[in-house]
Amino acid sequence: MKSSIRTITVAMLLTLLVGVGATAAHASETLVLGSSSQIPAAGGTAKFSKTANGNIELQLRIKHLAPPSRIVPGAVVFVVWARDLAAGSQAQNLGALKVDKNLSARFKSVTSLAAFDVFLTCEQSQTTTVAAPPELLPVHYAVR
Repeated sequence: MKSSIRTITVAMLLTLLVGVGATAAHASETLVLGSSSQIPAAGGTAKFSKTANGNIELQLRIKHLAPPSRIVPGAVVFVVWARDLAAGSQAQNLGALKVDKNLSARFKSVTSLAAFDVFLTCEQSQTTTVAAPPELLPVHYAVR
């Protein structure tokens, strides 16, 4: 009888620990995007979630954007960038931000970076490999 109670207790504890570990592995953090003088009305959030394989999923929600051409003449698209915090790191193009008719946008991407800055730029092409100034709506993230 004592043996079966111990077995059940150990099984319950292991189940609880595995559940807590799984929850911690997929923990998320939501941060407010920084402001930008070029688009003062714009604002939003960045949600960072650790994936099962250790990457970071990024989700942006932004409202009150202006057309990119109002910020940078000739620009046609907002591009989302991630830049590692190590000195001299180049920003990585995560993709184009799709802006709806209400000047709102949602964006989702995954990166292997653990500590990085996220920002937008106004570009002439969504496939650009070098971020053009200015950096808009910046946010800083580091795994905690």
